[in-house]
Amino acid sequence: MQITRFVPRPGMPLTSRQRVSRAENVNRVTQKAHHMAESGVQELPEGPIDVVGDVHGESDALVNLLKKLGYDDLGRHGDGRRLVFVGDLIDRGPDSPAVLRMVKRLVESGFAQCVAGNHEINAIRNEAEKDRSGEGWWYGRNEEPYQSVAVDPREKEESFLPFLRELPGALEREDLRVVHACWHAPSIERLRDASNVIDAFYREAEANKKNLEDLGRSLRERVGAEKFEWARIKNEDVKLELIPELAAYDEANQMGNAIKVATSGIERAARDSYWASGKWRMVERVPWWEEYAGPPVIVGHYWRRYDPSVSVAQSKRNADLFGGTAPNETLGPAAQVMCIDYSVGMRFLERGRAAGAEPKAYEACLAALRLPEWQLVFDDERPSLDVVREPAA
Repeated sequence: MQITRFVPRPGMPLTSRQRVSRAENVNRVTQKAHHMAESGVQELPEGPIDVVGDVHGESDALVNLLKKLGYDDLGRHGDGRRLVFVGDLIDRGPDSPAVLRMVKRLVESGFAQCVAGNHEINAIRNEAEKDRSGEGWWYGRNEEPYQSVAVDPREKEESFLPFLRELPGALEREDLRVVHACWHAPSIERLRDASNVIDAFYREAEANKKNLEDLGRSLRERVGAEKFEWARIKNEDVKLELIPELAAYDEANQMGNAIKVATSGIERAARDSYWASGKWRMVERVPWWEEYAGPPVIVGHYWRRYDPSVSVAQSKRNADLFGGTAPNETLGPAAQVMCIDYSVGMRFLERGRAAGAEPKAYEACLAALRLPEWQLVFDDERPSLDVVREPAA
């Protein structure tokens, strides 16, 4: 499926001032695109934008959404709007390579920007031995139940990896911030000082190494005494009880790395173990927006549901993060955080339930947030929603 070519709206020619303003805006962003390694936090240009949520390899959904939003295949828009992606472009969906090609083309055209999510970080780290759920396509493996198109090894090395390594960790302007998971001020400042996101990741990991070695020693003593079999952590059929030493290790591993915090959020030791993303978890995500004060922040990552009563994407890891918040409501007492991940990455489950066929309608969806309109647009037939922004009294 191809995105329709750019056609200006009839009767709405741009003024000379608008043309100059747009050209200046595009030139500024294009220049930054050629020097993306300057900082892990980059400038978000002024003007109207459409922020796209986690795509997770759902290439058809992305094509449909961009068409509804009015973009051509280079990211041009008749009203001079621009695209911003919150990361997690890849994994789980049927065609992650197609999504990467598309977003890379849009970014390199100078009409779009993209921040790195935790799935991009994992791809750059390129650790096949980790055998993370949903990443088989990146290593040329057939992995059930995802049925994903495998990456071409040459395209991976020559095109995708260089592109991913240049992605910033966050974008900002005076009235808006974009990050994949969490705007945590100390972590953002450490990211701001980095030349790029992956160098910052490894620097943070090295600084946290001694702490993890100490915690790892305690963990090894515990599991060694109990003759623990690590394979149990990936056995969904038999509940693995909470291991406090593993919970402490996992929390330190997450919170001791500023890039993990920005791309995966704040995590603390859980009160009980739970199954999520292919293994038993010992830490749980924290709704950091309950204490956030600052300009509006747009994030993805957290598997929000368009219909909270539908459980296709429900996970104990996220079950309590949104509480009774409606899908079009901002988060936190200040109402300054908006999550736009509507769980399109779970469509593989819906296809599985339909025995591999394409469902007539999906429960999960891909969304874009239009700013300054504060309007949600979805990839399918469901209507757009105006965002409700009501700070607590």
